Amino acid sequence: MSGLAPPRSPLPGRRAVVTGAGGGLGSAFVEVLRARGYEVTGADIAGAEVELDVCDAEACRRLARRLQPDVWVNNAGVLGAGTVSEQSDAEIERVVRVNLLGVIYGTRAAVEVMLLRGTGRVLNVASLASFSPVPGETVYAATKHAVRAFTLGMAAELRGSPVRLSVLCPDGIWTPMLHDRLEDPAASLSFSGTHLLQARAVAELGVALIESPRHRLLASIPRHRGALARLFGIAPNLFMAGVPLFQRAGRANQRRMLESIERGRR
Repeated sequence: MSGLAPPRSPLPGRRAVVTGAGGGLGSAFVEVLRARGYEVTGADIAGAEVELDVCDAEACRRLARRLQPDVWVNNAGVLGAGTVSEQSDAEIERVVRVNLLGVIYGTRAAVEVMLLRGTGRVLNVASLASFSPVPGETVYAATKHAVRAFTLGMAAELRGSPVRLSVLCPDGIWTPMLHDRLEDPAASLSFSGTHLLQARAVAELGVALIESPRHRLLASIPRHRGALARLFGIAPNLFMAGVPLFQRAGRANQRRMLESIERGRR
């Protein structure tokens, strides 16, 4: 698990909130946390126990004050694949509001009650896209860059307090977010790895990060792709030179997955 120390037992209160819990990675977080003994409340705009629009700062505050969580996972996110010049204003605003403002509002709401209670862990889900350029998912990647920067900056502001913030940066995950993008060339870089991650494995790493005895600010999965993304982040010209190769690999993987799905339907 990316070098993390073995997790401790769950935090004393064992109350957790997971946003974006209506499916995909959010559902996996709910399952893993419950298996670890937490009392979990899943929140989403639909399909979860509690209805929550993460873009509503006051709604996030009300939920945090009512539930008094020990753990808060900001997982809600949208992809919004497409070139920036072709995306609508409404789509760009939606991606920025959900992916960035939703994390900021959720974190602030959780931290407010955690500081008063004297304990708490906040996990923000970013992406490997937070380290390097991702043409075709530029706005999405920009929000994930911002989530990483926000988490690390607020963690520094909270240094010395009983509240810990961490950020998880996974590669592409086989969830509904990518199910609908198998035929979308703009999303090809999300499929450029040798395989897509499984939501359960990512959630398990996230919970291990929350429970690690040593405060780990950041973890990426898989580690080798994380290292590559960091390299491209500091050497963007190198990345630009390789973009056509990565896009071709991603398109090939998309086609293979589509063919596999079609065979399974026959």
